Amino acid sequence: MQSLYKIVHTTCQTGWGEPEQRIYNESVWMKNKGHRVVIIAPRDTPLFTRAKEYGFRVHGVSFKRFSAIKDYGQLKQIFKDEQPHILNTHGKADSKIALPAAKKAGVPCRILSRHISNPVRNNWNNRKIYKQLTHFIFTTSDHTTQHLQQVFKLKDMEIFSMPSGIITPQDLTPKDAARKALARELSLDAATRFIGFASIVSKDRGGDTILKALKLIQSQIPHHIAILGEGTPDCLAELKTLAKGLGIGERVHFLGLKDDIWPYYRAFDCKVLASGNNNEIPFEGVPLALLEAMYSSCPVIGSKTHGITDIIVDKKTGLLFDPQNHEDLADMILDTIANEAATLERVYQARELVRKKHTIDTMGRDIIRIYRLHQVKIARQYLV
Repeated sequence: MQSLYKIVHTTCQTGWGEPEQRIYNESVWMKNKGHRVVIIAPRDTPLFTRAKEYGFRVHGVSFKRFSAIKDYGQLKQIFKDEQPHILNTHGKADSKIALPAAKKAGVPCRILSRHISNPVRNNWNNRKIYKQLTHFIFTTSDHTTQHLQQVFKLKDMEIFSMPSGIITPQDLTPKDAARKALARELSLDAATRFIGFASIVSKDRGGDTILKALKLIQSQIPHHIAILGEGTPDCLAELKTLAKGLGIGERVHFLGLKDDIWPYYRAFDCKVLASGNNNEIPFEGVPLALLEAMYSSCPVIGSKTHGITDIIVDKKTGLLFDPQNHEDLADMILDTIANEAATLERVYQARELVRKKHTIDTMGRDIIRIYRLHQVKIARQYLV
């Protein structure tokens, strides 16, 4: 039985968010295991550029609305030339074009990865994509899996929760050294303590909730807030204005995107992800930033949104609060800082959870099992 595969990933996205990082990290893992990987993405995007620099075969496809017919023909030819065993699509626009092109070209195994939790409507086009064009669906949260199962009547062996696995560092910076280094970076006193936010900086991520929580407890703790991650100028400006208006501007720091995030998790006394629901719709998968913080032995606090609740079990691996409830969050920050013994127990349980279930090795092995499952299924068809 064949044990090595040629895998094609497609995405229409042009940023460097969790889906694109997932594709890249998974591809590197697969290549290191001897598999061949081809990546199809819009040209000159971060994923396209990094994949090319790493040595992957890459193809540039725009996946724009008015180039659909051209893209379909280009993809069909790529699949015929590359002859992959597996196609895995990762975005809405590329799934609509790449899946039918792959079926036409005879790609044996077609997978659609769903990275967000927004509801999917049960219409003719979606039924074709989810029921006819794909062999398997991967999601990044149990909530998304359950939703799609209900909408499309999917069987257990047709859809799998497959959260992104983290690439663990060889060493972690000692916590005290990491905290002092962050204080030096910000030109603060060496004894400064930090609460951390590390994610895409957007309205949906609840940065305003975190700032309002600090306002309530600013006289009870000495902590500063370190905000790491990319964001739109408008969103960053709004948060800076809010911090100034709340009278905590000098205690809120915007550090931007960091290539090496691990020392920052080690510097935080806790990390908060306060994601809200977009029009009552949960949008999170399992956030990589939380998994990384948990592995770093950083206490975590998260909002009760799907994806986050897959990994934060309240009072066991972290603390959970109601979205947008800054008073609830403020109490949990105080609890995390004041109750050291309980916090350390949660930190231990959180790290063990990530170490056992959410590393890149665990994710990679789970994906390979699905590939082999399909291979066995095809083999049995020929034996009948």
